[in-house]
Amino acid sequence: MITGRRIASLSAQPVSRWAGTLTVVRFNWPKYVAAAAVLAVAAAASAAGAPELAVTAAWAAAAPGAAWTLTSLIATWWVYDHRRIYQQLAVGLADAGRWAAVHAGFDESTAALRAAIGRQPAAVLEIKLRPGASLRRARRLSLRQAALGSAAGDAPLSELVPAEPLDSIFMTFAAHEVRDLTAQRALFAGLRDALRPGGRLVVTEHLRDLANFAVYGPGAMHFQPLATWHSRAAEAGFLLESDTAVTPFVHRLVWRR
Repeated sequence: MITGRRIASLSAQPVSRWAGTLTVVRFNWPKYVAAAAVLAVAAAASAAGAPELAVTAAWAAAAPGAAWTLTSLIATWWVYDHRRIYQQLAVGLADAGRWAAVHAGFDESTAALRAAIGRQPAAVLEIKLRPGASLRRARRLSLRQAALGSAAGDAPLSELVPAEPLDSIFMTFAAHEVRDLTAQRALFAGLRDALRPGGRLVVTEHLRDLANFAVYGPGAMHFQPLATWHSRAAEAGFLLESDTAVTPFVHRLVWRR
């Protein structure tokens, strides 16, 4: 299910050079604490002169977690703070026309899109789902939800967008939160119905691929393979217009109805 939120006013807020990284850390802090705890156990075992086998086992458990913690933080900084991914969502695209944004309960993209496009969205739509622990923390910590107005209630996507079809829909770091195949198909079908013929769907996502596995380790399983989104879009009747690697870890996929 998807709910709609009508927009009175949205503006991009100034952020620090570490804002994106710190936000991700706040959402996922238990993982970082766990990695630090395992590393501390390994260090303590070494310092205490524990049996060699125990020390080796402790470091074998601690080293991958420590490495992926470091590489994931570097990649997160690169994507969100260095490359400023939210400021690139509409770069190089034709005029968005009447547009909407889709999020999964934590919305960092709409204000940046509004600044880039130069006008307010016709609607902001939230995917209704049962969130995991990280997304629950993201929703609680979000400082921008109050600016989105009150929820319109559960209804199919087509009943919540403005009566006039949309020219563009931007779905940013939200699609991967929909795990169920049936729900994915329903989501893409609803997005297609909301667009005019020739309208554009822009999906920006991390992917379950080699680059993300290299820096996020098992955390990359949280994402979906590129083939998943191509399949869901094709099933809904979309035609691929472009697939851009905005960074080595993030793709922007553009389809036309």
